[in-house]
Amino acid sequence: MGRMENTAKRILFVLAHPGDETVWVGGTIADAVAQGAQVTVVTVTRGEHAPVLPEELRYLASDPAALAAARESELAQALACLGVTDHRWLGGLRAKPADVPLHRYADAAPASATPAAESAATTPLAEADPEAVAADVQAVVQQLRPHAIVTLGAVDADPDHAAVRRATARAFAEAHRDDEAWHPRTLFAVERPRGPLRHDLRRLARSRSVVRPRPHDRHTTVPDRRVDTSVDVRARRETIRRALQCHRTRIALEGDVWTLADGTGAPVQGYEYLVEIGGRARPVSPDAERDLINGWEPLAAREGDLHRHPVDEMPSGRGILLLERAGTAIALVLLGMLVATITTFSHAAVWRPTGQADPAIPWGLVVSFIALVGVALALRLEPAPPWSAAWYALGVWAALYTLAQASSSQALMTVPLGAIWLYGGMLAVAVVAFIPLHRSGGGR
Repeated sequence: MGRMENTAKRILFVLAHPGDETVWVGGTIADAVAQGAQVTVVTVTRGEHAPVLPEELRYLASDPAALAAARESELAQALACLGVTDHRWLGGLRAKPADVPLHRYADAAPASATPAAESAATTPLAEADPEAVAADVQAVVQQLRPHAIVTLGAVDADPDHAAVRRATARAFAEAHRDDEAWHPRTLFAVERPRGPLRHDLRRLARSRSVVRPRPHDRHTTVPDRRVDTSVDVRARRETIRRALQCHRTRIALEGDVWTLADGTGAPVQGYEYLVEIGGRARPVSPDAERDLINGWEPLAAREGDLHRHPVDEMPSGRGILLLERAGTAIALVLLGMLVATITTFSHAAVWRPTGQADPAIPWGLVVSFIALVGVALALRLEPAPPWSAAWYALGVWAALYTLAQASSSQALMTVPLGAIWLYGGMLAVAVVAFIPLHRSGGGR
């Protein structure tokens, strides 16, 4: 993160559970504190229904109140590691409208769990009035007057994260509708871009860890081009590790890889990535690429009013998103046709080590088959859009069928190699494109 212009810079982090502040934005928080920013972390729930990781602490799973107390203590320790001195529970002291009684939010219980008897002052976040949650966030915003607000994007499938993101976006929008209210400059969502994620997946594979990757489909990742700000947190990795070790009930750390109770995890990141979703500021200098405040200039009121409400919307709008998807499908079909055409021309190549007709080693068939199927497999294993491999397979089938029709006059597919190539290639690509693959689930 770039150097702060002065110590008056104020950043508010609004997060759903204890641990979110460390796993997703620990480096950004620690870096902001180190650069002199005034950092406040607001946590919405105490994570009292989350699975417990270590065997010796699993007795807490049957006692939500005890687990909540344990996670409160862990959060306090982690925040101390990150350097945060101002923490608030949403609905608690200094985190609600003045005329609203103290209250608290409970996290989402697993479907298999027996519902706990909540007190009258505790509301499951999933059942809370979205306007009331947003009003609590808005109260904090007007008290602290932050320049930047940070919440979680679609980093996993947790419904609490989505609810907090919507409430924070609503509070941000409401602040800008009131001329007399404090107007935060930027609203960021922490996201996982697909390019760096591929690097993290390779790091995880090289670590030989039994940890399964976190969910990484199109719903939990974003294209690299959507990232507005990348915070370099490599110098904060040791701080992040210490904070991760504080969350004993939920997180295990082995070397550079953290793990949750569901067996999924990831390496400690060197960069944290954010997308500006508030629509009330624009980048005006290179500082914006690495800083949450510097380099961002407020838009004129009229420009801001024309911007769409940011809650769970792609910034380019639905129409452009559909065009992007159509363009991706066409590109993948063309890719399949190109790969199939090139490999068809090379599949008949053979090596005759003795110079005689026999033996003939069909190296061209082997290499072409690997190339044809390898692209389909890569599209399935990488965090590509859904049905990417299917669109690619469609292009392959179209090209192979067309070339087979022309083979009688152009001798592109000779028997028996041609038959093996045509039917084997079509079948193999179909299997790779459509066979079900296991995807890791979400977790808190």
